[in-house]
Amino acid sequence: MSTVTSHTEQLRASAVSLDPQTWVFYLRVPRSHVVLLQTYFELYDGVGTVRTLSGPDPIICVMTTNGLKEDCIGVLEAVRNDVHWEITNPPQGDPILPQN
Repeated sequence: MSTVTSHTEQLRASAVSLDPQTWVFYLRVPRSHVVLLQTYFELYDGVGTVRTLSGPDPIICVMTTNGLKEDCIGVLEAVRNDVHWEITNPPQGDPILPQN
């Protein structure tokens, strides 16, 4: 299995469903790369929205729709050499997650 395929499968598996139409990817990104990632997603208009989470760790979430989930994964893979991201778990208490 190639590295890109492995990353793609990991991204698919890590996606968090907020509701039937909305997915979120949580990523650890170096602080120096957060703005660059946001810029890439602005270039791919509408594919996803980048949100920086408050806290000590540089964690961002990328929100996308069900119909654009694969495109969002493609953007993340395409920028991986420029923006060094790692998949991470949702931070405890993230207010966008459904509360049980």
